[in-house]
Amino acid sequence: MTSITERAHAAAVFIRHNMAVSPHGRYRGEEHARTAIRLAALLGLGLDQITTEPDWRRRRTTPGEPVLATATCPDTGEKYRFLLRYPVYEDEPFELLGPCPACTGDVPAATVRHLADLGDHLARGPLQIADCDRQDGAPDTFDRDQGHIDNCRYGEQL
Repeated sequence: MTSITERAHAAAVFIRHNMAVSPHGRYRGEEHARTAIRLAALLGLGLDQITTEPDWRRRRTTPGEPVLATATCPDTGEKYRFLLRYPVYEDEPFELLGPCPACTGDVPAATVRHLADLGDHLARGPLQIADCDRQDGAPDTFDRDQGHIDNCRYGEQL
């Protein structure tokens, strides 16, 4: 096991490296690196089990574009996809992505601030239509998420 000092140093090196090599620029590189570090810490995983990419579907022109992060379980190889809508804010929750029960689009299925939130969602299973119709059944961002298919009854209609 490594010391806190060694882990803190490794995190700082990881951020600096990502800032230097990011194809999306220095600031996006930092946002992606910080997202990976936060998610790895939240899930108790190593940085080598987290990958990040820009979220082209939910893209906007304001600072801090959304980041998609994929966590891979080292024991089972199972993958979990998370969305961080505003990576410039350290207290912003992650959203676990999963299929919409109406359109199968990749949408927020659970708000995850800590490991127990993920555990609660996994114990309940995938979203059901009844979850989407209840006030507290799906994340607040579920109805207006751009991951819904165009004609989904839950997606934002423009």
